[in-house]
Amino acid sequence: MIPGPNEYLSFLMAAPDISDDELHDLGVRIVETVGSQIRGLLIPGQSLREYKSLIRDRLKCGFWNEMVGREEMHFVFKLSDGSLEELRYSAETRDEIARLCTELNDDPIEKTSDMPRYLAGNTFYRDVAVQFHGAPGT
Repeated sequence: MIPGPNEYLSFLMAAPDISDDELHDLGVRIVETVGSQIRGLLIPGQSLREYKSLIRDRLKCGFWNEMVGREEMHFVFKLSDGSLEELRYSAETRDEIARLCTELNDDPIEKTSDMPRYLAGNTFYRDVAVQFHGAPGT
């Protein structure tokens, strides 16, 4: 799936306290569900700030959530001690994002360092990761 202009995809997991109604109230569309706790979301750009606020408050410790748009990616990491790291993906932040993904998911740094390929491993992100963030491995 490829989001429209000023839209973001997010594969929401580890946030069971965020209700579908709360997402709908923000204008967020649930486009996919996996089991009862995992949701693939389409977030309008005007709702991104409020969505991030929900994530900061309700994401379980030891997890992260990414918001992937056509031209940018945002990451909110909630570390095991409850502290938060919020980063926009860029050449300057990609190493820190890779380190945090490795820390929280135990994936090797070689895997998390290629963020487009890493995200494309989730079929929900594959199209946008390839089209707008480079083909895997390039």
